[in-house]
Amino acid sequence: MKNNIILSIMVAAAATMGLGSCSSVDLPETPYSPGVEQLTCRADGRHVTLSWTLPQSADIIGVQIIRNGEIIATLDGAVTSYDVPRATPGMDVAYTVKVIYAGDKVSEGSTARVDIISTEKIAMLLPCDRTALTDDDEIAAADWLAASYGNDCEFLNVADVQSIDPAKYPVVWVHIDQIGLQIGWQNLPAALVSDKAVKVMTDYIAAGGNVLLTKFATQLTVPYGYLAAEYTPNIFGSGEGGQGDDIWTINANIGLIYDHRADPFFKGMETSNQYSHESFPLEGPGWREDHNCCWDLNAYRYTVAGDNTVQMFELQNNCEVVATWGHVVDFAVASMLSFPATDTRAGRCVAIGLSAYEFNQSTGNVYQANVERLTRNCIDYLNE
Repeated sequence: MKNNIILSIMVAAAATMGLGSCSSVDLPETPYSPGVEQLTCRADGRHVTLSWTLPQSADIIGVQIIRNGEIIATLDGAVTSYDVPRATPGMDVAYTVKVIYAGDKVSEGSTARVDIISTEKIAMLLPCDRTALTDDDEIAAADWLAASYGNDCEFLNVADVQSIDPAKYPVVWVHIDQIGLQIGWQNLPAALVSDKAVKVMTDYIAAGGNVLLTKFATQLTVPYGYLAAEYTPNIFGSGEGGQGDDIWTINANIGLIYDHRADPFFKGMETSNQYSHESFPLEGPGWREDHNCCWDLNAYRYTVAGDNTVQMFELQNNCEVVATWGHVVDFAVASMLSFPATDTRAGRCVAIGLSAYEFNQSTGNVYQANVERLTRNCIDYLNE
């Protein structure tokens, strides 16, 4: 009996071993796939250049680029270099390159490390020295920039500027908000609209420089080449203002159809439900200057078809209407525009012209944090 039990155990063990070593799927061997050699990584500010040598193989179909474990690019063909024009700054950043072969085979990665140290500054372009500014809103905007960005910002007197290098200044902010100005970009402070100043900025934009234009500076979208003259801002007011008890907001859900509330411009902003739709409050009760420099979309003539005036304005001008006045739920008004880069105009632009965007409400603004957050969000977006 004992021998029979032992024999049964041996038979069962043999059967189990047999089942474990058999498979209905024939798994082919994966031959060793050589990776890149002589990988180098060089940083010039935020511009990173990778180069490498590929192994000799007719099966190479692409290359994969990885930064700190995250795939940032998959390139087709037997490429041997890659540029990252605006890499995120960091110390000891690891770039890994892998070779992709036919049959979905990928080599082991070769890694190079580099310190990426930004030397860039956010610039505010002024018509005079900063100490010569006289308008309270312009002074407050400059003070906020200095306090928020410290050594990472710089104030440029346009009279002293011969050119602006996008590699040093990736974003230039122009903020004009003076009482009594007349409509028309030619009526902005003379130093900003001289032939020299306009050429400096159009050259800067053509080379990839990005601009934030706020309040009356939205009119610079015309000489800077973002808008044709017939689409210049046509809602304008530069008076002393008055007392009000309501809340002024910005609505990023255009016509309650084109919803931009989740766009990076409005990240982290407090919301308001004073209307039947959600909007972002910018100015609370108190004295408000009521300075608008916006777009009445119903007043323009269009040569393109669209479902509404917002869509026609966007198609006509290669831009995006991202916000309107807080109370507006139709397609009548644009208070904030975003312009992408193009083949002939590498620099992007954000233009904010609604009255609620006031940097210094003289009686105090309970929503000042939203004004500042919107500004920082726009700068960060343009600085990507």
